[in-house]
Amino acid sequence: MNQLLEQIEFSGIVAVRDRLLKLEHPLRLESGEPSFDTAPHIKEAMTRALQDNATHYAPSTGIAPLKQAILRKIDRRNNITYINNPDNVLVMNGGMHGLYCVFQSLLEHGDEVIVPRPNWTATAWIIRLSGGEPTFCELRPELSYRWDPDELERTITEKTRAILINSPHNPTGGLMLREDLERVLDIAEKHGLWIVADEAYEDIYYDSEQVCIASIAAERPQSVRDRIVSCFTFSKSYAMTGWRLGYTVSTNPDLNDRIKKLVLYTINGVSTPTQYAGIAALDGPQDAVSAMCLEYQKRRDLLFAGVNQTPFLRCQVPPSGAFYLYAEITDEWQGSAWELTNYLIDRFALGSVPGEVFYDQRRAIRFSYACSTEMISAAIERLSGVGTRV
Repeated sequence: MNQLLEQIEFSGIVAVRDRLLKLEHPLRLESGEPSFDTAPHIKEAMTRALQDNATHYAPSTGIAPLKQAILRKIDRRNNITYINNPDNVLVMNGGMHGLYCVFQSLLEHGDEVIVPRPNWTATAWIIRLSGGEPTFCELRPELSYRWDPDELERTITEKTRAILINSPHNPTGGLMLREDLERVLDIAEKHGLWIVADEAYEDIYYDSEQVCIASIAAERPQSVRDRIVSCFTFSKSYAMTGWRLGYTVSTNPDLNDRIKKLVLYTINGVSTPTQYAGIAALDGPQDAVSAMCLEYQKRRDLLFAGVNQTPFLRCQVPPSGAFYLYAEITDEWQGSAWELTNYLIDRFALGSVPGEVFYDQRRAIRFSYACSTEMISAAIERLSGVGTRV
């Protein structure tokens, strides 16, 4: 049996979720699952595709109309103006599948990928499954959970192959500024590194401009642009987590050829009617996306104020994007982050995720405000009743 899989751990987030689902009326602040439903026009597009018998094999890399819709979208919304070839777009079975195919295509055994710390759990395991090794560079709370570029460059070794970007960021809600991304491009160009951009939360941002790193590479040499691969998903922007639809964008033909092989021999293409729903999502009304983002901002402000009223949690700055609040645990709580997570489940049926799950060496805990506003209010009420623990 595959010995590498013996080293791969199941997600701590799933462990928390499984415990909560056994409880009556849990508060689901552990999950990155939007509380909103997929917009009606997207569901109607899939229904039409089914009625039109679009139920047969599609090209494994995606149907042509969806690829064209993606090209229009990345030009219009991401300002990636230099990619207009449908061969540069590959349709995936969700964002995680995109990351898996990218790292499997990029990495040789022993290659290192610089990953933010803390960071979403799955990414590091996907890198390890691909034969690589994540090396961590700290996101600094005093910099609103952004990198110190000098520290990032010092993290590079002779084995470094790529830098992972996730902005807006899971789990901190941090958002890289344009000048941060320019510095990352400088560093990548200087050292000949790849940039893998996880753009899962591209549409969920609040107080600052959200910038796609591929967009600002337009004036860079072709050799730099060819080492950027962007991974997108429909899950968060369109509340389509259960649809499993995503895509990668890259101008590098060698990388794309490798990804095509992985798509062919893992899924042989995404569900055909689902792809027609994706066209409707990208080309149809975007009102639902804007409305969700406004509601997330209200929930963020509510949760940020509530968390900072507790004696044992502190969040220095409100999240700039995504729908997560990452709070440091004060000395008023004497146990570990896992102990706090378990206490909140046992005492209040309240979900959270300890920072240890995200490879954080500091004591911290993540709350998601993707759940309903009512759940946020109930969670704050219960948190206000928690005393200190020795």
